[in-house]
Amino acid sequence: MDTIINMETNRLSTQEFWVSDRGYNFNFQRHTGHAYDKLILKYIPDTKNGTCLEIGSYPGPHLTTFGDLHYTLNGVDFNPDNAKGLPAWLKKEGFKVGHFAAEDLFQFKTDELYDVVCSFGFIEHFINYEEVIQRHIDLTKINGYVLITTPNFRGRIQYWLHKTFDKENLSIHNVKSMRPDLWANQLEENGFEILYQGYFGGFWFWKGKPHLTWVKRKLIWIIERIIIRVRPLFRFESAAFSAHCGIVARKIR
Repeated sequence: MDTIINMETNRLSTQEFWVSDRGYNFNFQRHTGHAYDKLILKYIPDTKNGTCLEIGSYPGPHLTTFGDLHYTLNGVDFNPDNAKGLPAWLKKEGFKVGHFAAEDLFQFKTDELYDVVCSFGFIEHFINYEEVIQRHIDLTKINGYVLITTPNFRGRIQYWLHKTFDKENLSIHNVKSMRPDLWANQLEENGFEILYQGYFGGFWFWKGKPHLTWVKRKLIWIIERIIIRVRPLFRFESAAFSAHCGIVARKIR
């Protein structure tokens, strides 16, 4: 499938995709122990009255980790249920809930700045990903934190796997955006100190919902079982094979 770019919005995907069966729909649930949550707990401090905004927040599994750190939770996402279903679930889980907007990030208006601004697998769905990062920056308080992650489809091993077995999913991801070194440059130019940048999550092949021939399905079955067996041997992280890349930075001026 060829990449379809909406030149008006610089998006590689649409709202219709994300709320359809083709999107990555999940039930509301925590992802305890996920690599993203380990990153949060390592670098983001506990708080008594801090605020957190997740950009692309629906369905919010990682917001719960910020809730455990006692942040008041906020989110913006163009999924219509982001303004109702997600905050209702978070309240039911016992977290402090602020404002959840069901709208486009670039139409989102607020006078509030946040102690943490984060996104998990969001910026890579845009051609103009630098502008998306800038929105993170502009919404962050002095001494606040930005945390950004994306999947790592750019690494040699990961790119081959996705190009061969996950082409439709690959087409809605801007592989050029998966460069934490470039994110670091932009953040430093905007008054941030970098606390972490790099690749993490070990060797894993995360894929969308590919339509594959029987032969490719069989090959995927074999490859996934090989990965399970060799993964313990990869005791280091690498841009070539690690599942995720990310950055954590603090705004110092």
